[in-house]
Amino acid sequence: MFEKLHSNAGLIFPLIVAGAALAFSGALDPYLAFVATSWVIFGLLGLSLDVIWGRGGFLSLAQTAFYGLGGYLGAVIAINFAPSLGLSLLWALPSAAVFGALIAAALGYLIFFSRMGELQSTILSYTFTLLLWSVTQTFKIDIGAAVIGGDNGLSNIPGIILGVGEEAKKLKPNAAFACVVFISAVVYFFTRWLMRSNFGKIVDCIRIDIEKTELLGYDIRKFQVLNFAYSGAVAGLAGALFALWANYLNPSIFSVQEALLVPIYVLVGGLGTLAGPFLGALIIGALSFWLGGGAAGGQTTLILGAVLILLVMFLHNGFLGALDNLWKRYLPDPNDAARDAGAVKIDTEVLDQILSEAAEQAGPAKNLSTDEAFKSFGGVIPVNKVSREFKPGKPYSLIGPNGAGKSSFLKTCVGIYRPEGGTILLDNDDITRAQIFDRVHKGMGVKNQKPQVFGENTVFENLWIAAFARTKDRAAADETATRILNMLGMEAQKAVQASALSHGQQQWLDIGMVLCLAPRVVLLDEPAAGMTNEETRELSLLVRTLAKHTTVVVVEHDMEFVRTLEGHVTVLHQGNLFAEGDIDTLRANDAVLDIYLGRGEHV
Repeated sequence: MFEKLHSNAGLIFPLIVAGAALAFSGALDPYLAFVATSWVIFGLLGLSLDVIWGRGGFLSLAQTAFYGLGGYLGAVIAINFAPSLGLSLLWALPSAAVFGALIAAALGYLIFFSRMGELQSTILSYTFTLLLWSVTQTFKIDIGAAVIGGDNGLSNIPGIILGVGEEAKKLKPNAAFACVVFISAVVYFFTRWLMRSNFGKIVDCIRIDIEKTELLGYDIRKFQVLNFAYSGAVAGLAGALFALWANYLNPSIFSVQEALLVPIYVLVGGLGTLAGPFLGALIIGALSFWLGGGAAGGQTTLILGAVLILLVMFLHNGFLGALDNLWKRYLPDPNDAARDAGAVKIDTEVLDQILSEAAEQAGPAKNLSTDEAFKSFGGVIPVNKVSREFKPGKPYSLIGPNGAGKSSFLKTCVGIYRPEGGTILLDNDDITRAQIFDRVHKGMGVKNQKPQVFGENTVFENLWIAAFARTKDRAAADETATRILNMLGMEAQKAVQASALSHGQQQWLDIGMVLCLAPRVVLLDEPAAGMTNEETRELSLLVRTLAKHTTVVVVEHDMEFVRTLEGHVTVLHQGNLFAEGDIDTLRANDAVLDIYLGRGEHV
């Protein structure tokens, strides 16, 4: 019962709070109702940031830009239509939301499709806000009855009007408070639904591990732009509500102070909680209101700043995050199953069946070949004109001392590293310049050196998100994830968070995610690292089974594991193809021993 209540807390408690606010809105002092309306609007603005930062992983300092632009446009439209037709909300809110979404989408396209770094992206979003603040200082224009007067701002904005016609009156403070609470609640619950949908699950994965999400075949740029556009829509809508509430706007809405307040709302309430920004805005607003009433003796700013610093420092993930951690102490820990787990046991019959069906759905195995592939980092050349072809039927192993270029070669093949020269072919398809997700769509599956799993998600959710990338169908993804889970013998860890798994178990989960993609070429970088001897034997069996149905390339340091694969072995040294053959022949090769032991002319 308590577990179910915990999982639905984001639905139940906001419903209770919104219901209570609506029920008691009429009993509030009109002035308090007027001021509290702004707190709700600021919470809605904070929600827009939580969508893109708390859930999407991108700290945007442009939310007040979308907020201000939405406010100005919504106000201009309301000024021109509301006096004769009424219904100021009908004119202002949709137009402001659409405008905010379009501006955010344009900025997001520039940021995400150019693949800017996190810091550069945040700086650009902040610069955009400062640019608007500077421009609006002197921007003057008349649009119908609306007069935008630069520093003088935009006045005569009609209030919140629900009636129709010229005689319609704006709502009084208590009714306006109830109206804003209702609108904000609708936006919150829709946002919560969106973030729990397939779209939201993918957005969460982008935040947790952006590279892994793309390695599963998702075009992360599109999801990031769409998520940013939605956050812009929420911010624009909040801006229109603010304009109707205040009846006045000026360029200070784009100021540095306003831009930096929004992350504070989110951090105080709880980053990623969606409801947290409303609580943060309420706490900061109420504290400012109380201190401003004379309780602080003229030291409002100093006391408020000190309180906020203490809250952010000592409340991990804000008020709601702290409450969630406290609640979890009284719930059974599903991660206990990770500590009690035995070694993974592969069901080869099920694996053979899965791989045969995958071949029917995704087509036959493909050849992977490189022709003079070249990658350099300044004076370091980890891949030096390597030409190699890999075919289905038997496993291929890449070995060599540390720094030989093995992992760099695999990353060049998959597109994590872009080559400066040479060609990479998947069958006859030139993928040298293809995006990572395009290569995955064409049949490539990759497990990098370090296991990449979505630590906040359960084992099953990790497999499901991988399966959904291929199937695009919830039911089919459920079936695929369940079969891979059972094939790995990890049924007992189904509800365990991936971060609670041992290193070896995470390796297995990462491999399982790759199998969910039904790849035609499988690249495995040090898959045996962290595994027990028993697990390594199971892994060898899995790789040999995979090689019957796909093209498999393994980078590995464990020579005994490589021997059990009974495949073709290639030795790399200083980025060059040094020697190849079977493992026993290479073990007897003095030149190969020289580079491993650091002796002789080949070092």
